[in-house]
Amino acid sequence: MDNNIAPQTNEVVTKPTSKLKKILFFSVLAVIILVASTAAYVNSENKKLVNSYEDKVYPGTFVFDTDVSGFTKSELHTVLEEKVNEISSRKINVTIGDSKFEKSYLNLETTIDYDTFENEVLSFGKDKNFKEKLALIKEPESRSYGYEVVYSEAKISEFIDTIAEQVKIEPINASISVSWDSVSVTEGQIGYELNKDELFNNIKTALQDIHGDELVSIEGNLKEVDPEITAEALKTVDTKISSYTTYFQPGPSGTNIQIGAGMIGNVLLMPGDSFSTVEAIGPTTPEYGFVSANTYLNGKVVPGYGGGVCQISSTIYNAELRAGIIPDFRTYHEMTVGYVPQGLDATIGDEWPDLVFTNPYDYPVVVNVYASGGSITAEFWSNSQATGGVTYEPKAYQTGALSADTYLYGYNSAGECISEVYLDSSVYKPF
Repeated sequence: MDNNIAPQTNEVVTKPTSKLKKILFFSVLAVIILVASTAAYVNSENKKLVNSYEDKVYPGTFVFDTDVSGFTKSELHTVLEEKVNEISSRKINVTIGDSKFEKSYLNLETTIDYDTFENEVLSFGKDKNFKEKLALIKEPESRSYGYEVVYSEAKISEFIDTIAEQVKIEPINASISVSWDSVSVTEGQIGYELNKDELFNNIKTALQDIHGDELVSIEGNLKEVDPEITAEALKTVDTKISSYTTYFQPGPSGTNIQIGAGMIGNVLLMPGDSFSTVEAIGPTTPEYGFVSANTYLNGKVVPGYGGGVCQISSTIYNAELRAGIIPDFRTYHEMTVGYVPQGLDATIGDEWPDLVFTNPYDYPVVVNVYASGGSITAEFWSNSQATGGVTYEPKAYQTGALSADTYLYGYNSAGECISEVYLDSSVYKPF
């Protein structure tokens, strides 16, 4: 047995001296100060970076395919102007048949809403907080903006109106002629006009195409325009519904009557159309062959160009009443005339007074006036059903030596009076 015992060793832990503590303290402090200084510097730089974009476009921004990152409003505006100038240099070519019409975009006042678009691009991200703004700048995501082209719709309309005026083909109304109890109808012709709404929309679509061609071709279309008066409507005229004839002596008045009757000839009145005797005859001047003849003026018989044409209006008036048509305006002469009874005359002047009436029927009416061999006749032609089978007869009753009251009576097929209409009273001056 080994009785030797190993000696025990005791470790001695030494505590840092006060000097070492100080070294550690200042080392840690230095690190803290460095970190804080670095953070402050970085933060300061980040603020500067964010602030530098307050009036600039954020990174990653494109206007169509153009990168405008970091652009000021002025720089962005310059880019946009260049793009608008490119668009304005384009042209539109409209083809209609063999005709071509060209207009530049510039003439249509193409542009964009600069302020609205620029503010939209520049304002992106400006409402975010600091961290979000910093992220948009340092880690940008690509985004693209597109604008709409604006233009003058009035200029487009002017362009289209010019085209429409040059390509239109007016329709030709059917016509009717009555001669010696024979009715002849001439067919009308279809017209053509530009489809303005369609062309307007096609031009707008072309202008809105930002990436369109330098020369945009558009085909315009014409649409048919029917005549207002068709042969089918005129072919319903098949009956002389009234007629009246008066007589005159050869001489200046007779010459004027024949000329005036020839001026009227055949006048077509569609339903609702009005007839003016003054307009139908036209100016009674020497240029149209009228001569000086006796007229009534201020209670006296005096010479005047066109004297005698009142016999035309009086003859028409009597035929008109027998057609069952009441005048819109009629006035009697200053003094009596010899070619119609008192109360059944109708005087006219160069402009006024006038004999005016309107076609009240659902069918066309043709007023046919002709003069020959010392007589003038006025005929009214329409459909056989126009008057509903009623025969009309005017009557003037003498109420004095120089006055009369006029009535219009209607008779059915049995000859029975079924209507009575008071027309007016006529009062004449003595010669």
